[in-house]
Amino acid sequence: MTSNKPPSYRWEPFAANAESFLQKTQEHALQGLNPGGVYQAIWCRDASYILKDWFLSGNIHGALQQIFLIWSHQISSSKEKLVYGRGSPEMKFLSEVTNGEKEKEFEGSLPTTIYQAGFSEVYGQNPDIDSTALMISTTSWILARALRSDQDDRSSDGDQSARKSTTAAQKSTDYVSTLLYEVGITDPAKVVDYVVPRMLKAIDYLASRDKDKDGLLEQNHNEDWMDTVLRAGKIVYSQACWLLALNDFSILLQRLGRDSDASRLVQLSENTISAVEQKLWSESDGCYVDMQETHHIGGPYRTLTQDVSFYLVAISQNTANDGLVAEFQSEKGPRHELKRIKQNLHSRAISTLESMRTRLWKEKWPLVTEVELKATGPWILKPYQYHNQTFWPWTTGIEMLARSRFDLVEQCDSLLFKLASEGHPHIHAFYEWVNPLTDQGEGAFPFRTGITAIRIAIADIFSKIKK
Repeated sequence: MTSNKPPSYRWEPFAANAESFLQKTQEHALQGLNPGGVYQAIWCRDASYILKDWFLSGNIHGALQQIFLIWSHQISSSKEKLVYGRGSPEMKFLSEVTNGEKEKEFEGSLPTTIYQAGFSEVYGQNPDIDSTALMISTTSWILARALRSDQDDRSSDGDQSARKSTTAAQKSTDYVSTLLYEVGITDPAKVVDYVVPRMLKAIDYLASRDKDKDGLLEQNHNEDWMDTVLRAGKIVYSQACWLLALNDFSILLQRLGRDSDASRLVQLSENTISAVEQKLWSESDGCYVDMQETHHIGGPYRTLTQDVSFYLVAISQNTANDGLVAEFQSEKGPRHELKRIKQNLHSRAISTLESMRTRLWKEKWPLVTEVELKATGPWILKPYQYHNQTFWPWTTGIEMLARSRFDLVEQCDSLLFKLASEGHPHIHAFYEWVNPLTDQGEGAFPFRTGITAIRIAIADIFSKIKK
């Protein structure tokens, strides 16, 4: 039943709890670009969330500097030491140093991890799709807004808060920023000049991962954030990351007047959405499900995972309020709209969220996988450990964001309550994952990726409430 209360009123209790969460987590979000805890290197996928939160928190200069730094590590021939394969069963979970041919094959992608020791790593047999795609998305999202703010500042005195750039992250041990600052890497226009050609190369690399030209990108084992689950094939989550990259980069390119490049990305986005709807929707399951390859090791094949909610975020990104029609529009350029997506897309999204609630929520814990995994590697997981039927604040923040996009207020309240619960020494959101049987936090602490993903979801919801 639809509530007759105005949207802002229905969100008021959530907003009060969310504001308290933001206050409690602010200092942790700005402490560094690494995921936190025992993880000291830069993970490109995790950095995409941390940088977006930095920007939203006012650390604009810090975000621009680190964007420049990360794209300087884009893979190219004979650039720096690169190892790969540690997460690949085909390579017996042993890493190797790349040669010139392998670097040429990977060219355009970003590594999984950038180490302080002067080398980078691709965790799987191939670069993971999400690390590159999410960094394209975040870079584009930040630059589009930074350019607009910079233009506003140049045309008027501007609001002091718009130019606020609290570079708190410069104080962290993993933040090498002094030289970058001195050469002007906080100028959005200069960052655009540097990264846009690199992001176009990254788009070309990702597009090449559609080996059979069906509109869906393929991956091998452990080439996504769930680096022990051994998923291989056409993974819903990875298509979502790809869509976000295409969407946000299209908007930036339009703002730059590069309509031809933007139109190409819009077409790729159309193709991907159409392919997902045709091949990754399961009528019998009532939700989107991965299409695993026949050589897939993990199992079972029809496992529902919490990260399918990311596709619902991707298809509702930058949408009109009256329908799921993505709009790519610059301030001066012509409007580009995707063709109206299938009329039943909204009902599919609601059905997917309901399937997740009934199949993944155990005793009100939203779990990352619904059943015990048959095989994992390189880490052999016990039940309720790491990716094996556990509660992850990171993906729960994404699920909360997806549910907010479809106005499921009560369910967002329930998820935020679980994330902000203080049943043991620290709130759940501070841990990498939580064992749902013991209610004990595990893994890295504090895990900045989870904290920032939740904060980004809250910022998106607050924007919705204001509108």
